[in-house]
Amino acid sequence: MHLVTLAVLFGGTSEGNDLFDLAGIDGAPGDESRVIEFIRGRIGGVQRVGANGSLLATFGSGSPKSVLLAGVAEPGYVVSGIHAEGYLWLRPMADSPFRSGLGQYFHGQHVQVSTRSGRVVPGVVAAPSVHFGLIPGARTQADPATLIADIGTDGPKQVRQAGVDVLDRVTLLKRVASVGADWLSAPWISSRAGAAMLVDLARRLPHEPPDGTVTLAFVTQQYPHNAGIARVMRSEPADRIILVAPHGGSSAVIAPATGTRPGPIETYLELAGGTGLELQRRSSHTLSFGPFGNDRPWDSGQEVTVLVPAVRNSGTPAESLRLGELDRMADLLGQIVGLQPRVSDNGDSVRRVPRRSSGLTEIKGDSLERTVESLVAIGGVSGHEDRVREQIRGLVPEALKSAVRVDRKGNLIVRLGVGNHVSAAFIAHMDEIGLEIQSIRPSGSVSVATRGGGRPGLFAWQPAEAHGSYGTLPAVMSGRGQIEFGGLSGDQIRELGVRVGDSATVPKRFRRLIGSRIAGRSLDDRLGCAVLLGVLRRIAGRARRSKTTLEFVFSVQEETGLHGARHHAENSQPELVYPIDTFVTSDSPFGPDHLARARLGGGAVLRAVDESGMTPVREVERVAALARRHGIPLQYGVTAGGNDGSVFTSLDTTNIPIGFPLRYAHTPVETADLRDALAVAELVEALALEELRAPR
Repeated sequence: MHLVTLAVLFGGTSEGNDLFDLAGIDGAPGDESRVIEFIRGRIGGVQRVGANGSLLATFGSGSPKSVLLAGVAEPGYVVSGIHAEGYLWLRPMADSPFRSGLGQYFHGQHVQVSTRSGRVVPGVVAAPSVHFGLIPGARTQADPATLIADIGTDGPKQVRQAGVDVLDRVTLLKRVASVGADWLSAPWISSRAGAAMLVDLARRLPHEPPDGTVTLAFVTQQYPHNAGIARVMRSEPADRIILVAPHGGSSAVIAPATGTRPGPIETYLELAGGTGLELQRRSSHTLSFGPFGNDRPWDSGQEVTVLVPAVRNSGTPAESLRLGELDRMADLLGQIVGLQPRVSDNGDSVRRVPRRSSGLTEIKGDSLERTVESLVAIGGVSGHEDRVREQIRGLVPEALKSAVRVDRKGNLIVRLGVGNHVSAAFIAHMDEIGLEIQSIRPSGSVSVATRGGGRPGLFAWQPAEAHGSYGTLPAVMSGRGQIEFGGLSGDQIRELGVRVGDSATVPKRFRRLIGSRIAGRSLDDRLGCAVLLGVLRRIAGRARRSKTTLEFVFSVQEETGLHGARHHAENSQPELVYPIDTFVTSDSPFGPDHLARARLGGGAVLRAVDESGMTPVREVERVAALARRHGIPLQYGVTAGGNDGSVFTSLDTTNIPIGFPLRYAHTPVETADLRDALAVAELVEALALEELRAPR
């Protein structure tokens, strides 16, 4: 028997890795052309693309005739309508086995809109803000059956100018990651696992002629109801059909399709055992073909065998597959069609230890957008702001480095001018909502608790990242209150630098939407921090000569009780305090119509009243007059939530919160407009220069 080494075909993240690459390509049902073209470029054979886009590649000749099938589509949505305010209505293009419906996995998540012209437009799926939870009339719950996407447009004309229209497909923005020692994770990754196996087989077939004729079918329209699979089964006569199906359970399974003649299952099991693959035998596997499909798109005497790889978190965006098992299943497929077995190295896979990282991000230039992008990239859950603080310290202008200090609580303070009396303080918080690890059990089960306000359902069954002593470690949320690291034990997790008390977040993403709109987790309040850094750069020279004292404060633990600001308030009594933070707006598909209606793109917002206090009317008028003199667009209004300035309770301090409108606060897809943030920066600069010229 000829023996060759079985390469690790599916592990790692190197270029040319089939499953890693396939799992990252957008391909909702009816829009799988990018996936098919990728596969066509990697395989040979006599190729044919069907009318509905499925790719068939044939090798060998004669009998027996074998057809091996795998789907290439992923669960997704189609744009079903365009709202008058520029939002997109979405309709699902998938069916079972998605728990509680597909919508729960798309709410509050980053998505890709694939247009018919081939352009991919970034977007987010709208989700209610937690801040409106107790406000009468607020729409704080989304209908799972009706999703609304936001691409940053204000009306149908802008939508179509962006190239987006009804029938365009919408998929999750993906993160493909090695998790633990031998697992690969991505949204619905099992939807592409079979295709990766067939690509591997296609590479071998030109060099190892099979028994008879082998047709590899990369099938489109896997969702809904296996429509593409049924079409290939009807149109391709075969002596045997083998389907690699997605969304399996905890064990790999082999079974005949219901209503067909069982193939030589015992022979297949024996071959699998020789590769080290453990297969659970089932009496049958039922395939659904929907209300308008044929329950049996095959002859009753036909041999149809279904292989289903084992999947963690099956049917969710947190699916993970064991790479070694996929190697062995690919080898089994080869042996079934007459290829020689490959011998695997049964040694342990090399752990992918995260690189040590300071958390600092180098940025080029000093634009507001680049600054906030660098800050958003860093995990900084409330109480774990160290890396954010170091990034901000590095971005303070050189001329002001000597004015920087960090207090006992962890606030970073830039003090300008001389004297003990502080005329004004500008404050933005560095922290974000997130998770904190509560326990690591010997089995590797890791429990987490939320830090700050958020809806746990928006983070459940999604990719995650733990922030340990060696840097960021990829993980997945396996449910509310639990994260997992690809089957690692508790000891292995600790060896990788993750401990009880460490923080975890969703993967940090900063994305530019249409026009000047931006989206990302922790715009609240990294955008405010970026504004203060930009103002410091602009006034650095003049501030050094001033006899008036100003403070620029980057605070900690705002999301868990304003603790950083409270500590600073105990040690400083400025005449004026300007919290630079979000204005949670109802300018979205959710929220109350009668409250917090600040328009994105309408300018800065004077947050005159919220649940933590109010600004005197005379100060509202003063700031509004200053904005008018400088031509700065300014809105003002009433919103929910609180701000850092409310804890400055001295009789001599006036709180004047200023912010930028923010949609979908405390979700993974907070959305703002850079024009508003620039207006805030201009207003803060004008206020600071007013204080520097004329101390009160």
